[in-house]
Amino acid sequence: MTAAAGAAANHAAIRAMIVTCIFYAAFGGLIQWFPIWLIEEKGFSGEQMGLVLTIAGLGRVIAGPMTSAWADGRRDRRAPIQLLAALGVVALGGMWAAPLLGITFALAVVIEISMWALIAFLEAALLRLTRADIFPSYGFARGLASLSFVVGNIGTGMLVDWGGNATIWWWLLLASAALLAGSLMMAPEPVARTEEPPFAQRLADGLAMVRRPEFALLIFGCGLIQAGHQFYYIFGTKLWIDELGVSATLAGWLFAFGVIVEAVFLMVIARRIEHVRPATLMLVGGLGAMLRWSLMATGPSLALLVMLQAMHALSFACTFLGAMRGIHGLWGNDRTPTAQMMFMALATAPAQALSSWIAGRVFDTGIGSQGYLAMVAVVAAGTLLVFLLWRRPGLPAATFAQR
Repeated sequence: MTAAAGAAANHAAIRAMIVTCIFYAAFGGLIQWFPIWLIEEKGFSGEQMGLVLTIAGLGRVIAGPMTSAWADGRRDRRAPIQLLAALGVVALGGMWAAPLLGITFALAVVIEISMWALIAFLEAALLRLTRADIFPSYGFARGLASLSFVVGNIGTGMLVDWGGNATIWWWLLLASAALLAGSLMMAPEPVARTEEPPFAQRLADGLAMVRRPEFALLIFGCGLIQAGHQFYYIFGTKLWIDELGVSATLAGWLFAFGVIVEAVFLMVIARRIEHVRPATLMLVGGLGAMLRWSLMATGPSLALLVMLQAMHALSFACTFLGAMRGIHGLWGNDRTPTAQMMFMALATAPAQALSSWIAGRVFDTGIGSQGYLAMVAVVAAGTLLVFLLWRRPGLPAATFAQR
């Protein structure tokens, strides 16, 4: 690689890292505080909140492959990021003045679909642009993004303590607007397309990726393990405030601690375990998730809760890292964005939709923290699929070592 090429790659990766950090700052407000805003400010019940995420998850099954096929036909890889960021801003703006619950419900679904869909394209951009020998590396960029999630998470909690639940919407709107502005300033990534296949063919090619057994076991296994976080994401903060009597700021720090441990794992530990097979990482993550949610169901004390939050390094970070390494190892730079979207749309989205519906129904029964037990069954199913992947040859760690 020439010096000029190295500088250009560094410049593009830094811009992508900044945009990804802005996104995760917004996501930190969305994933933990958006449900509270809808429940407390817009009058949603637990079941209605779960239904929003269920419909959004099912919507991503359709929207994801179509967005990916559309993006494959664009002449600039920034196009889907800019489109989805704009959709989020428009939906949040319309939600503030929405006069009817039904309109608010529909706009909430749009926000959930667009924000979750952004993950695939932003992760693919980091995987594509970062290099181990040029700042920033993938581990550093992704770890910094996780820390940005902490900023959004804690910052929103502090705003709630200061100005009430209405401030959640302001954080989401301003962060989403910054995301849109950042996406417009990303380095152009033109794609030369001489013989572009029609949209239907691109869509069919993306869906056909699931026929590969290793890919199918990876995405559906990891999708279920990650979906086991839904009860925690939707109702965990509210339960801490209600059951333990902690402030919104402390609840934000508790949630953030898990993400900080995740960031340390990705920034420090990930580079030291490049020799570990992706399937092994995912299997360890699944087993850790089962243990975490089983203990969370006991209604832990504050001290035990802190220790359980540290297990986010297993239940999320370890599973996530294994999935990213496995996908990139299977498909390489050119097809990883499409594979990422298939993962998000065909596996993660339906699993999250089901888990969200279950979480909402369980929460409305009033059993509190015992609702985490429902997630153990979801994670167990995913861990079984990952175990089957682990027993298969392939997915060597070396496929991702250069990152």
